[in-house]
Amino acid sequence: MGTNRLTELLEETAAEVPAPAFAATAWATARRVRRRRQLIAGVAAFATVVAVSVPLRTGGGEPAPPGVTPSAITVAAGVDVLPADLPRRAVPPLPATLTIPADAPRLSEHPVERAAAIVQKTEPDADVDPDLHVLDRAGGWTRIDVGDLAPTRDEGGNQAYALRSTALSPDGRRVAVPQRQALVIIDLTTAKVYRVAVPGYNEQVMWWGEEIVLVGAGGPGVVRVDWRAGTATPEPAGISAWNSAGAREAGSGALTELVVIDGRRMARGWVLGDPKPAWESPIDESGLPGGYRISEWYGPALPDGAGRVAAAAWGSRPGAEGSEMVTVVNGRSGVVERILDLGFGRGKMCCTTLDWVGDHVLLVKTDREGLITWDTRTGVVTQVTAGPIEALLSVRLP
Repeated sequence: MGTNRLTELLEETAAEVPAPAFAATAWATARRVRRRRQLIAGVAAFATVVAVSVPLRTGGGEPAPPGVTPSAITVAAGVDVLPADLPRRAVPPLPATLTIPADAPRLSEHPVERAAAIVQKTEPDADVDPDLHVLDRAGGWTRIDVGDLAPTRDEGGNQAYALRSTALSPDGRRVAVPQRQALVIIDLTTAKVYRVAVPGYNEQVMWWGEEIVLVGAGGPGVVRVDWRAGTATPEPAGISAWNSAGAREAGSGALTELVVIDGRRMARGWVLGDPKPAWESPIDESGLPGGYRISEWYGPALPDGAGRVAAAAWGSRPGAEGSEMVTVVNGRSGVVERILDLGFGRGKMCCTTLDWVGDHVLLVKTDREGLITWDTRTGVVTQVTAGPIEALLSVRLP
């Protein structure tokens, strides 16, 4: 075995090991989803996690009775803990088990009126990336056979799948896919493809209304693309398509301010075209119980339409560091309002916020459970689609 291959195997093995306590700073740079190959038997033993069952106290009261696992365990005000056993909940048209039929019709012959989700399987051993599939709002599947899509690559040659959780437009009619030197828009209703030249190694996309897509790499700096007009304009606002949240204002269609949660531990608001933020507030964790702290947010922030954003994060709980979390933050004040503690032993960047189910229930993809919902008012957690799900998803529920 050559030195290069040995190095590659060691890197791939380490990528599956949960981040240790000293990884908070270094982990902020791990924003690429590197293509990994499955290792042979024996490697799994290196990363074995042993689970020990212990009684958890609910809100400071008595331990949960033996054999009874509540759907959410609140350990303190503002903090919920993912329970060991999740009750099932149906969220149509999402399936209870994610299975894409091999004979799904092609989009070029079977346009879709509206999509509920776009799905791309993750197959590390495949020579080419799997196709994107559409789950329509009636629960039917269609294979996207247009667009000539390729994996994204950064300057170092690191490769990632083309689909982003932010790819599907708010109305569920179009898909935005970042490509090197371009942005591709696929109109699901007509199977027509729009390819707009966007210089650079494009990795991230974020819809702003139905006509504008913000395209970027990892850090601040985006290009504003009007896909219908075919124009791409550098955006003066210091927005990152990696960890931002935005939407058009209902009714008037005016652009609203954008909330950004970033490594500076600030909640900031922007108006497109303005190089200075409209507001800036420090992240405020003072309402959380002692020992809980957010080290890093990662992935897109998801707006609820009422001034709050949800985002996946990594941080510490009392007495330990390295817990994965989902958070709800007030976009204007920066106050961390509630946390779902997903616990230890998960891979880096394990979880993704996908969509709001109504005005206060969040849909999340996790590395173990699959698709879950978290009621950000009551703390109740349910399982929608059984996991693990070996696929990337972008979801826009009816």
